Amino acid sequence: MRKLLRGLSAVYALSALSTLAAHAQTDPRLVEIIRQAQQGQGDSARLKVQRLLASTSPGDTLYPQIVYTQAMVANDAGDMRRQLQRVAVEYSSSSWADDALLRLVQLDYASGNLDGAARNLERIRLDYPGSSLLPQASYWAARTYFDQKRPELACRWISEGMAASRENIELQNQLGYLNQRCTQFAAAGPPRDSQPNPTPARDSGQVVGALPPDSGVPLNPGVAPERPSPAPSPAPPTPHPRAATPEPAGRRADTVAAAKPPDASIRYRIQITAVRSVATAQSEAARLKSRGFDVVLVEEGGLYKVRVGSYATKAAAAADLPKIKAKLGGSPFVVTES
Repeated sequence: MRKLLRGLSAVYALSALSTLAAHAQTDPRLVEIIRQAQQGQGDSARLKVQRLLASTSPGDTLYPQIVYTQAMVANDAGDMRRQLQRVAVEYSSSSWADDALLRLVQLDYASGNLDGAARNLERIRLDYPGSSLLPQASYWAARTYFDQKRPELACRWISEGMAASRENIELQNQLGYLNQRCTQFAAAGPPRDSQPNPTPARDSGQVVGALPPDSGVPLNPGVAPERPSPAPSPAPPTPHPRAATPEPAGRRADTVAAAKPPDASIRYRIQITAVRSVATAQSEAARLKSRGFDVVLVEEGGLYKVRVGSYATKAAAAADLPKIKAKLGGSPFVVTES
């Protein structure tokens, strides 16, 4: 009986918060498809989205949004899950991948698959650190980790979600209600088991060395990105011998660059995505290569990072960034390689 009540509660919550959990469709045809489905014309909506898929190239930036819309008007949860997983895996660099992952979190939570929900939540955190959906994800993370008896993780997500959603009063109220449990947790002290859920074995045991020799995608192991990575932090670099006080790591590269001519050994690239699955990274790298991009695959701290381009200066890479974002979507950014 408790499982039944929990399931009904989760389904109700999923429906009530669905408007908080994803971006709206941007193409007028997709907006109309969603409207039809909401008005009970599901068969007509599904037929229209299938026709739109058939007439759109898989390389078109609109394609992942169409697949995501197909998931939203699906006739059953199984079909919805398959389409969402397709967006999250095949189009991981698109601006709809984080939406798909958050919907998968909701499906997993509603079905009682808390481990699956936790894995997808951590994928959002690690693979899409700049996602605007992180505040909404924090609500589902709190419910998931509280149900898993892991309040330390739930409270961490709540704290970050409340800080990032100050303009969203409804979400602030939802998180504030859940945050009452964090006060109780802090008073009682954290449990012994305070480590995050382990990464699934299927990702943690893979080696990038398995890249096929004819893939044409070079691998640069261990090249650190210019902005913080979710992987464990490396040892701090040795301070510059002439510096009286070491500068913060995030500013040192710019300071040195301003003090001397550009180093020919340093290159700048644009990072498209970072994922934990080597197969996903290889698939994305191959897709970008087929579209004419100069692609490099980097492995660092258990993440496989797909990068494009090669620039002598950071300014040149930054100038190219808007054009690449317009072509590929997502949240690409400039990184430094040496």
